[in-house]
Amino acid sequence: MDKQSFIDSCMQQLIDIFEDAKKHQKNDKKKFRLEGFIHAGKALNIFSNEEAQELMEKAHSSVFGESIESRKSRKANIKEAVARGDDDYISIPAYERNKSS
Repeated sequence: MDKQSFIDSCMQQLIDIFEDAKKHQKNDKKKFRLEGFIHAGKALNIFSNEEAQELMEKAHSSVFGESIESRKSRKANIKEAVARGDDDYISIPAYERNKSS
């Protein structure tokens, strides 16, 4: 397997994991396999830690349409609104809340 094939395989595995997450499905076996794959890529100098992070961001954006940090922040806002009983925030349709984030 050449360098680009390895990176492409890693990207596809990332997309698969994020698509599962989008469907609220968890597959630890896939996740752990991917973690090992990324670790191997770093150990073999196929990519750096920063390049691996960029690959994750790219895959996440292609599946969710937003950065990892943006999604974490949006989800945290929703949890905080629920915790404080902010019915006004919760009443806003999700597609509108997502636009404003």
